[in-house]
Amino acid sequence: MLPLIAKKTVRLSYGDVAYLEAGGPTKPPVLLVHGIPTSSFLWRHVMRFLQQDFHCIAPDLMGLGDTIVDPNRHSFDMGSQAEMLLELMTTLGHERFAIACHDQGGAAAQIIAATQPDRLTALVLTDCVAYDNWPVPAIARLQRLAALPLVGDLLGSPRLVDWMETKTPLSRFRKGVYEARKLSDAAIREYLRPMKTLAGRERFRAFLLAGDSRHTQLAVDGLRSFEAPTLVLWAADDRYLSPSWGKKLQEDIAGAKRFELI
Repeated sequence: MLPLIAKKTVRLSYGDVAYLEAGGPTKPPVLLVHGIPTSSFLWRHVMRFLQQDFHCIAPDLMGLGDTIVDPNRHSFDMGSQAEMLLELMTTLGHERFAIACHDQGGAAAQIIAATQPDRLTALVLTDCVAYDNWPVPAIARLQRLAALPLVGDLLGSPRLVDWMETKTPLSRFRKGVYEARKLSDAAIREYLRPMKTLAGRERFRAFLLAGDSRHTQLAVDGLRSFEAPTLVLWAADDRYLSPSWGKKLQEDIAGAKRFELI
């Protein structure tokens, strides 16, 4: 097994943003953006595969992973996440870059494509939030529970969540994986690790409650004039986000010439 890529942090106006980095700094930059409830850890194998040809940067979004941003001072909605990602890439010296994204990270990427198209060289969207498809029912239920302080605190109990996600058929992580056995307990625990602290759970809760479809709906007009090369890549058996959303994105984005179904 290859050693894990060491996580770095950079101070931005929002706070301390954690990220993984692989590949030489002179290679074409690619920003890899995860969704909920994962982190940059999601991209570890992809980065190993791409690092010979690209400079890969995979941050932890605000509210997830090891990024430390005060939810009382900053919103964790997708518009703010998009602004944070742009500031991150500018700070790291990349005015133009490609994006590959997943889930709610796709919402942030669409906002960037719609509002700052000149900054993107290419876009890859995989099984992501779009239009009015967020929150999906499973997340909507979590949002309702998270809004109730006592219930939210109970559901955020590290031991309870660890047990549910690694030892029971109720695991939402494994429900989203085609071959559930390939998602190890260790990987699930890495995604859950930041929520072991009260501050981490508060940040996650802020991220969860910030999720709505307003920003992706506002991005649609901009996507229709986004002409950079775009690939829409989708899992045929996605249980949370139907491939029909991916096909609609491919039809709406000016630069999207390919829709690949896996």
